[in-house]
Amino acid sequence: MDLAILNTESGAGPVTMLLLAAIQGLSEFLPVSSSGHLVLGRAALGLQEGGLALDVALHVGTLVAVILAYRKDVAQLFRELLRGRLGMWVWLIVATLPAAVIGLLLRDKVEVAASQPLYAAGGLLVTAALLLVGESKRPKGASDAPASNDPEAYWGRLRISDAIIMGLAQALAIFPGVSRSGSTISVAFLRGIDSYQAARLSFLMSLPAVSGAAILELPDLFEHGVSGLDTEWILVAMAVSAAVGFTALRTLIWVLSKGAFRYFAGYCVALSCVAFWFSQ
Repeated sequence: MDLAILNTESGAGPVTMLLLAAIQGLSEFLPVSSSGHLVLGRAALGLQEGGLALDVALHVGTLVAVILAYRKDVAQLFRELLRGRLGMWVWLIVATLPAAVIGLLLRDKVEVAASQPLYAAGGLLVTAALLLVGESKRPKGASDAPASNDPEAYWGRLRISDAIIMGLAQALAIFPGVSRSGSTISVAFLRGIDSYQAARLSFLMSLPAVSGAAILELPDLFEHGVSGLDTEWILVAMAVSAAVGFTALRTLIWVLSKGAFRYFAGYCVALSCVAFWFSQ
């Protein structure tokens, strides 16, 4: 395809934006690293940046996907907040802190790494290793949704140590190529957490981070515009990211029940080879 039809004068054109939004929505939730795919996608298209509009579409779209997929859990969180039950809220805050702190401290280095396929290649190998280790320790047996609205029964056993360790895994995923879902779920397996609970905790952990990123970017969106693109294109990109992300979330839940992390590990190794090729 001629890249001229993919780009506007300001960088990413409508087709490019929608293509990358779909790729991000898919890879954000499958354990294959959205950041790694973003780096490679931009390199393949010859783009230096995805553009502010694309970033906002990704953040808001994936936020919507998580809320839709875990709407019962999100509703439960707010019911408990209104009743003054803060156990799960405390857990989520503790789990979010490592990524927030590390992201602020290493912001410049992360921005540099985000534009380099070589960093994505290394991160993908890390993801592959985490997936293989996590799959080897995945708890066997039943893994079902909660049947009670009682906080203790609904959320299961909440340990602050799990929040810290899963939070550190989420912080590692700040670097390109390291899958956020893959790393947090694999670490949860190592902690003896079953598939259903691991996925639920992993994606609820993403809500504060994704919400914060979207809120921070929206003022820039209104102030600086949308990279020469009409607002309608931004809304379409958000819808694409949400729809693809929702499908990817449901796919991951099915994958976890089948114990298929090893296949994604193989895919990450193959993609890492592609990333090394792009870095030459």
